[in-house]
Amino acid sequence: MSALGLRASHRHGRHAADRGMSTADPIEQLWSFVAAAGNADAVVFDTETTGIGADARIIEIGALLIGDDAPIYEYDQLIQPPTRLPAGITELTGITESDLADQPDAGFVIPQFLTAIRPLLLIGHNVSFDIRMLNIEGGLLGCREISNAFLDTMTMSRRMFPNAPSCSLQEVMRLLDINEIEEHRAISDARQTWQCLQQLKHMKDPVVLPDDEVEESRRRHAMTKRRRTNAYMRSSYLSNRNTTPVNAKPDGMVIDQFVSGVTVSGDTVHQDVLSRYGYDAWLWVTVSHGIIESGKNTGHPTLCVALDGVEIGRIPALQEERHRGQVPPEGAVMVAHIPNSKADRENGIYRLRLQMPAENSRED
Repeated sequence: MSALGLRASHRHGRHAADRGMSTADPIEQLWSFVAAAGNADAVVFDTETTGIGADARIIEIGALLIGDDAPIYEYDQLIQPPTRLPAGITELTGITESDLADQPDAGFVIPQFLTAIRPLLLIGHNVSFDIRMLNIEGGLLGCREISNAFLDTMTMSRRMFPNAPSCSLQEVMRLLDINEIEEHRAISDARQTWQCLQQLKHMKDPVVLPDDEVEESRRRHAMTKRRRTNAYMRSSYLSNRNTTPVNAKPDGMVIDQFVSGVTVSGDTVHQDVLSRYGYDAWLWVTVSHGIIESGKNTGHPTLCVALDGVEIGRIPALQEERHRGQVPPEGAVMVAHIPNSKADRENGIYRLRLQMPAENSRED
């Protein structure tokens, strides 16, 4: 029993080790939530989904029931969708297909969840999206749409910070000096939305940000948008491809994230090595730390990429800065790809792209 009452939650993905996993029965959890909702005035909720398009499906619901202006109950449930989980969503949320494999489907969760929240004020960050997703799932199950009164902390944020370039949940927390990271998990996002609401509703007047803060916010927003766009594009690109490396795997710590493809400089010198595998080949490579030895970036740190014991090349200085700290001092075994582009085929050139985790933010 938690301070908020019986906590109904499944903790999965990259945060599982930190939070622990609930082994409670999903039936018990859902009915406990429905019962607790009878004592609530409002619900702060968030959904995680397979995407943002018309065919998106819900994979997680997190809800914080509010009674007498205080949280009284939490509910967090993963939902098994009828479609494959895109790799970009796993990268964003940490939720994997194996996490969802034994979870209930929408038909089990959504009807009772909608029944529980119908009398309540709905609170969320960009809450119209989450309401739309609930109504899409409910519509597929023959449920009546919810059309409750709602309160959107994103709308409130735009009113209180009128010149902020972004009012994402993460950016609003920065503006309100809430020192937390948006985890893109439903229950943590719901908690953080509630924290933001408590501060926003006590602000008397809008705050105009100084120019330097506007520029910094714009830069952060652009980087976040680029990360998400890259993740979705790569998940789409990789969804129907066999990315299993075809060569022998070297010994060493493995980093096999496919979020950011980085060009390897110097690969044109080793066409004989790359041509053995051909276009669209996925390969194990070893990556070690080195120093750029010539050119305008002489002396700058870099990462050296070797294939089958032959050093193919190094990543550019700018890319090393963007990914600094991701490869341990002793190096790592990673995955690289030989692109199958029309231009490369016409010119008879084989290039190598190292597959890396997402770029660091400047704060990292």
